[in-house]
Amino acid sequence: MVASLGNRSKSKTALDYGACSHVGQRPRNEDSLRVPSKAEPLNARGCLFAVADGMGGHSGGGLASRMACQELESYCHRLPPDPRLLNAPLLSRLLMETVIRIDRSIRRQGTGVVGMAEMGTTLSCLMLTETHSIICHVGDSRIYRFRHHHLTRLTTDHTFVQDMIFEGEVDSKEAERHPLRHVLTRVVGTSEPMPLVDTRIDRLQPKDRYLLCTDGLTNTVADKDIANLLPQGHEAAGIAEHLVAQALRDNARDNITAIVVIL
Repeated sequence: MVASLGNRSKSKTALDYGACSHVGQRPRNEDSLRVPSKAEPLNARGCLFAVADGMGGHSGGGLASRMACQELESYCHRLPPDPRLLNAPLLSRLLMETVIRIDRSIRRQGTGVVGMAEMGTTLSCLMLTETHSIICHVGDSRIYRFRHHHLTRLTTDHTFVQDMIFEGEVDSKEAERHPLRHVLTRVVGTSEPMPLVDTRIDRLQPKDRYLLCTDGLTNTVADKDIANLLPQGHEAAGIAEHLVAQALRDNARDNITAIVVIL
C-alpha cells in the first residue's frame, strides 16, 4: 500500500476515519488525499476530507492533485474565529471559493511550462460539522453516504458520458462500456477556467458512513459491492483497506484511493 492511515476522535460526537491509497498498475500514484492532521471532535468549524485524481501527463497530474489537497489548508485559515458566525451555507460558500482559487493556482503553475499546461485534477471535498455534511465537487471522483442500510451517491460525475445519460442518449449499462466514459467535462486546473463547482448540504444522522474515492475504485468495484463492503467492520481504516484490496482483486489498472469516515 502506498498510504494507509486511521484516526478516531474521543468526543461527544465520535468520528472515526481512515484512508488507503495504492498505485494500482500505473507507474506512479497521481491520487492525493486530505484528512485532518489529528483526530478532533466535530464542531462548528468542521472536519475537512478530500480526494483528488490528477491528470495531464508527465508529472503534472500528481503535482495538480497534491496542490489541490495542500491548498485546501487555506480554507481553514479563512474561517471566522467566532464559531457563532459559522453556519452550513457560509462554510459551503467559503469552501467553493477555495476550490475556485485552487483552480486558478494550478492553471498559473502550468502556464509556460512545457508539458504542464493541461495539468489538472478532480477534487471532491467533504466537510462535516456537528449538524451537517457539506460537499464541494469537481470531476469524477465520488462521495457516497451509507445510511439505514442504503448507499447514496452524493456527487455527479462530470463526464461526457454522464451528460449523454442526462440527455437520454445512452443508458447506465451502455455508459459503463462507452469508449468516452473517462472524458471529463469539468476539472480543477488545465488551460480552461473551471465553469462551476457542485455544492450540496445535508443534515447528519447518527451512524452515517461516508466514502470518498477516486475512479480507480469505482471503475472496478460496483456500487452494489461498495454497499456490501462499507458497513462491514467498525474501524474506518480497515474498511478503506478492504475496499482498495477488492479493487486490486478485480484487476484495477488505475490508482486507487479511498477515505472512509464513520460517525
